[in-house]
Amino acid sequence: MTRPTTKWLLLLLLGVGLFYWKIVFTSQFSVLAEYEGANQGYAWAHYTVASLKHGSLPLWDPYARGGISFIGEMDTGLFYPLKAVLALVPFNRAGVLSPRAFELFFVLLHFVIACAMFALVRALGLSHYAALVAGACFGLGGMAGRVGWPDLLDSAAWLPVIVLFLLRAVNARRPLPGLLFAGLAGLALGLAILGGRLHIAIMDVLVVVSAAAFLVHYAPARTADFPARGNRWAWAGVVVAVVGVVAFCAAAVQLLPSLEYSQHAVRYLSDVSVLPAQRKIPYANLSSGFWPRSVAGFLFGFPFDGAIGGGENYGPYFGVVPLLLAIVGTWKNWGKPLVRYLAALAVLAFFYTLGSFSFLHGLLYSITPVLWMAREAARFIYLANFAMAVLAGFGAETLFSIQTDRASLAPLVRVFKWVVIVCLAGLSVPALFTKPEMSEWVALSVLFILSAYGLLLYILAGNRNRLARFLVVALILCDLSAFNWTARDKIELEKTGKDHLKVLLSCGGVAQFLKSQPGLFRTQVLAEWHPNIGDLYGVQAVGGMGATLLSDYERFLNTVPHSVDFLNVRYFVKPKAAPEPGAVYEDAGWKVYQNPNCYPRAWVVHEAAVEPSIDKLRARLGEPGFDPRRTALLAAPLPVLLDPAATVAPGSDEIAFTFYGANRLELTVRADRRGLLVVSETDYPGWQATVNGKRVPIYKADGLFRAIVVPPGESRVVFRYAPLTVLAGGILSFLAFCGVLLAAFVYRRELTVPTEPRP
Repeated sequence: MTRPTTKWLLLLLLGVGLFYWKIVFTSQFSVLAEYEGANQGYAWAHYTVASLKHGSLPLWDPYARGGISFIGEMDTGLFYPLKAVLALVPFNRAGVLSPRAFELFFVLLHFVIACAMFALVRALGLSHYAALVAGACFGLGGMAGRVGWPDLLDSAAWLPVIVLFLLRAVNARRPLPGLLFAGLAGLALGLAILGGRLHIAIMDVLVVVSAAAFLVHYAPARTADFPARGNRWAWAGVVVAVVGVVAFCAAAVQLLPSLEYSQHAVRYLSDVSVLPAQRKIPYANLSSGFWPRSVAGFLFGFPFDGAIGGGENYGPYFGVVPLLLAIVGTWKNWGKPLVRYLAALAVLAFFYTLGSFSFLHGLLYSITPVLWMAREAARFIYLANFAMAVLAGFGAETLFSIQTDRASLAPLVRVFKWVVIVCLAGLSVPALFTKPEMSEWVALSVLFILSAYGLLLYILAGNRNRLARFLVVALILCDLSAFNWTARDKIELEKTGKDHLKVLLSCGGVAQFLKSQPGLFRTQVLAEWHPNIGDLYGVQAVGGMGATLLSDYERFLNTVPHSVDFLNVRYFVKPKAAPEPGAVYEDAGWKVYQNPNCYPRAWVVHEAAVEPSIDKLRARLGEPGFDPRRTALLAAPLPVLLDPAATVAPGSDEIAFTFYGANRLELTVRADRRGLLVVSETDYPGWQATVNGKRVPIYKADGLFRAIVVPPGESRVVFRYAPLTVLAGGILSFLAFCGVLLAAFVYRRELTVPTEPRP
């Protein structure tokens, strides 16, 4: 990295830090106040870091939903390399990951996104200043600037890198460098998948395919003989195939467990509606997106009081100056194939965000495989933001070129002048007549429009000095910051009681009490917005967070009477206002009640009944007089017979847990006769069991739990979670990263050969 580049990156870092002054320089604001940010992103990050600090990779999560595959849910982003930074941060006095450290990490992610765009724009041959502008626009504006979920940011960072290497691969003069660049693009796409949001990766794939096709089709004839004109489409196909194969292999350590998990999981379509995770989501459940009126959001930061769409609503606002620069960049660089592609991408992506209002949305839903997984149409504004950021870089380059004067941009200046006149009239009429009333946010947008117009005239008058460049960047930061509400004021949240991070952290006393109690047990938080105390404090619970849920567990919890008793729920946690007497613990925010009917974590039965129908099996579990500690219900007969119990009373056999970890359980079982050990732990592929060192099969008992046959006498039982999907995926990922990076290092001179034509 050259010294000038380092200087510009430091300026970019300064800009990101100033943009997030609320987080960097104060402790009054938080980006974790929203429910999912606190109970999903933050709590999952703590569980990951806590496990790594104890030398364990958290493949299984025993602290949520009665035990669930932590690697199966892609949103956890367990294998994303950048998360290792958090493992270097010491825990705070409460023994948890510091929320402030996590929020500073959130700011760092924006800098990473900005740097990725900076690298792309520099690779396109534009100046450091143009790259700085594009990086600031992409890292701080649009969806990346407004989203509060780190896993989305982790995935969003890699599209500029993917496009950078894709362009070099498509435009390579010789096969070897082209394949190397395609492999590097595949690694970047793999990292986007490992980030945790498949939605972003799906959008990235659409860009890879469409960009390769567009640029090959419009590329002019080359002086070099590779690839020949007739072979360009074949070469584009090779490049896309290499990108796809390398990306899949690079992300296999996450993809293979997630593919396995999807066969056993359901996703939520609403609070009460679920669907098998592998089944295509009905179109009616994908209709949320922007409304047609949202087009006004490109010019105004908060039009119609934010009523511009349903579902996730990041809005199309990208800042006045970035919009102006994108228009200039598109207009004055239209002859470049990449610019035409980016302009088309921005328009089509916005058209797609209109959801059910858009013909394109329905058409692609019906013909594009797995696109339905990118459920929220509004998220596709990310692609428009990406395209506009690159175009803004072209616009900054053009605007500060000595060849650009007022005459060359006269049509734009005239149109902009009339926009300013209309905006001034819009300000004047409410000021004079009090009606129609104008939103203060719209008025603020008008002020930015006036400022941008004045700055444009100042630059076109020949002022292309450092002051003008500074003013452009400063206006971009001020504009985007004004409409960025990811950092919430804790004082204001205190008044409304909607600081979910504070609610989560208030459970520290409850967690300390629960962890002081003897034995293994689970807890259930009975609150409208239940905090994820399991993943943050290591308290085993039946609740938790996630977009999906194991289908067996979901049906068991909702169809079996007294299911929480089966699940070893010994304590209920309720808000302080709960009227029921008899709390065994109480503090300023919570009460804890004991459940006298909870079953133990494990028991031995000497009777097994076969019930192939899962619905009838669950019905029998709820029948009066049925005791699951005496009889286990199985879907098929056992290969061996169980011995009758030596006593009529159940529970005469002795069971003791000697070790309990995320991926491993150890028990000592002393049985009078051969019996079936039923453990109140979710049965799931990848779990292995041994009895006295000998591998034994695991059966599913009562439609949910793990069960193994134990011999009479004392036995040492070990359950270990070691899924083959992780092993196979880990090998593929290791080979992909090492293979491509090693090849790039060995043939690094090939990568320095210039590609042409430059798009």
